Order: sequence, then structure tokens, then C-alpha cells
Amino acid sequence: MTTRFARLLIDTADTLSHARNGEDAWLRIEAIVSRIGGEAVNAGAFLPVTRQIAWTRSSMAPEWLEEYAREELYEIDPLLAAAIAGTPPPFYSVRDEDLHATGDLKRLHAGMMRYNYNFMLTQAWRDGDVSTCIAIATRDDPAHLFGPGTQRALSAVAAMMSLALSPSGPEAPGARTFGTHWRRLTRAEAEVLSRLAEGRTEAQVADDMKLSEAEIMAILSGARTKMDSSSTDQALALAMARGLLSI
Repeated sequence: MTTRFARLLIDTADTLSHARNGEDAWLRIEAIVSRIGGEAVNAGAFLPVTRQIAWTRSSMAPEWLEEYAREELYEIDPLLAAAIAGTPPPFYSVRDEDLHATGDLKRLHAGMMRYNYNFMLTQAWRDGDVSTCIAIATRDDPAHLFGPGTQRALSAVAAMMSLALSPSGPEAPGARTFGTHWRRLTRAEAEVLSRLAEGRTEAQVADDMKLSEAEIMAILSGARTKMDSSSTDQALALAMARGLLSI
């Protein structure tokens, strides 16, 4: 282990250990990425089985995030598709991949290179049904950061970052950039989903909450809409991944 690598791990652990909350941890992650030569960092949680995005956030330039969302580039972004599937590539050279790109993919690459997002280093971790991913964008070839040990160094740093991550809300930068449009649950919606997560049936939840089954079904309909899901099971999985339930 090189001295620079060891110092990076120590500094990262120390910086993240002083985070006061999830938002402060994200600001510290952004600062760490900047210190090691990164241009930006993306993070998110995904449900690979159902190919759904639980949450995302990004420190990329607001102008680029707006363009990306407006042009619906998330529909053809290979890195996002791989992250949703739980299999993002450890290294992605935008310049090299652009040599074989055509159409919208070439437009995506052009935008990324315009903001100096020329290389992407990604790491993903699976915890049950949820895959968490961190992607660091760099202007220069990341091999120049730490030489041959770059991938190992950034893997260790990204692992520390992932432990400090907490689900972001729909208002976070980048939360709506990648094609997701969810909203926070009401207290009743969160309570019904929480009781279902504990194994209760709709009829039992209705009895517990002194409501009719029709009222429970109406509440669940609202929860499905806010979670941008087509079924109660999907809404429940997404609400759990987004940290919205007390269970």
C-alpha cells in the first residue's frame, strides 16, 4: 500500500466519521471526490429484479442535469442501464466508447465530455434486493491518480462512501434527472405500507387503523402513485429502499 493510498483511506474515514447527518455526509463525499481529482459524483439505489430506481443524487453541473433530463438521455444511457441492472462497469471511458457510438449515444457522450466527465469509475454493492452504486466522473485518465492501484484505491474509498450514504429525497440534486418522479408519502400512506411490511393483510390493517378496507385500498392507490409504481408490492419495496417506512 502506497503512502498516498494509505493517507487517502485515513482522510476519507476521518472526514466521513464527522458527518452530522445524511446531507452533511453527501457534502463530505463531494469534497472527498474533489480532493482526489474527480469532477463529480453520482450515487443511487436500484432494485435490479424489477429494474427500478429507488433514489439518485448527483453533484454534476445543474446545467448538464437539466439537459440530460430534458432530452431524456436516461433512456439511452448505458451506465444508468447497467446500474439499474446491478452490473455497472468498473471503468467507462467516454472518449473510447464514443468511437463506436452513433445517434443519441453520441449526443450523450458529447454532453459528458463538454463538462469534462470523460471517464467514469463505478462501484456497486448488493444488500438483499437493493443495489447501491457510486460513480465518480474524472476529466483525466484516472490511472494518473494513483497509478496501477487506482481501481483498488477508489474501490476502497467508494466502499466507505457507500456506508455513509442515506436515501435522498425527491428534492435532492439529480433526484429527478434519471427518469424517476416520486413524491413523499403522507403519514397514513407510510403507516399502511409499514403495517403491510410487517406481514399484515389489508383487512388486518383496516381493523388496526379503524378504517374500512375501501379506505385502505384508496390509501394504497395514493401510495402507488407517489412511489411511481404499478403494484403495492413495488410501492412497498421502493418505499423501504427510499427510507420512508418505520419498520
